[in-house]
Amino acid sequence: MKIALACKSLLLTKSLEIFLKNNISSYKKCDFVISDSRLDIDKPLFVISNNTSDLKMPFSESSLMIELDKFYNEIILNKTVNKSEPKIEEVDIDENLKIKIDFLTKKFRDDLVSTMQEYYEKK
Repeated sequence: MKIALACKSLLLTKSLEIFLKNNISSYKKCDFVISDSRLDIDKPLFVISNNTSDLKMPFSESSLMIELDKFYNEIILNKTVNKSEPKIEEVDIDENLKIKIDFLTKKFRDDLVSTMQEYYEKK
């Protein structure tokens, strides 16, 4: 878990640096950002504040770690779900092409069945 800090409060920043010393990263390399205010950014945002947020102040190191783990797991889950969903595009196939594909598929199936019958008859 790589975390960037973007807090206005120096006290909060220093506390987070102590609690998360092994997880602090630059913005470019981070998985998400922790802030004490709502920011318009292109990374997931974990907000710590007195108001509506992911974690309310005051907090302990253990409550911070629990909430960060939950948040990170949601990010990972969302990335996995988005990758597994294929992008389906409608393709307009010419009717003539459909007929040719059906013909070749039927021919292949018939040849395959015939080959298998010959193989098992020899045994």
